[in-house]
Amino acid sequence: MRIISLAILLVLHLVPASLAEEGHEEEETLIEDYFVCRTCGNDVSVANLLFDKYSPLALSATNHTLTEGRSVLIQEVQNSRGFRYTIFLVKQASCQKITAQRWIAKSSWFPGYAWKFCMCPKCRMVVGFMFEPIETATIERNFPSDAGFYALIHNSIITEGYVNSLLMKEKVLREN
Repeated sequence: MRIISLAILLVLHLVPASLAEEGHEEEETLIEDYFVCRTCGNDVSVANLLFDKYSPLALSATNHTLTEGRSVLIQEVQNSRGFRYTIFLVKQASCQKITAQRWIAKSSWFPGYAWKFCMCPKCRMVVGFMFEPIETATIERNFPSDAGFYALIHNSIITEGYVNSLLMKEKVLREN
């Protein structure tokens, strides 16, 4: 079962507003691939929501193919304690709601944005970071607005396509 919120996010971001306003039929959007938590397999985001935004504080930045035929900017960043993360960006993700967590403006890899952790709603492992413009990063805001985004940790995420390819190979081996 797919997370309903991911489907809603896709509709909001991928259906042009002009089509909905003018009464045109909506085109069906095909989901390219799912990004799932490497620990528990919970859906975190979809490949359709990938985008590139360079961090001036990135230690390195390269393009990688995460899903079939889709290249994305992968950046290595380092926090103030010296921990390094390899991240990629998506417009929306499914994160655990943590009401006590405040947005942090200092030590942001993206100037002008505050951040907080993005934890898997199922297993509560840290799968990335949420970023929100500093002006709108209030204690009442639990998740980024449309002006915000999510930085997923590459080592914490796996594509469903990759998981399925492993399962298919296993099934083929069992049948022989």
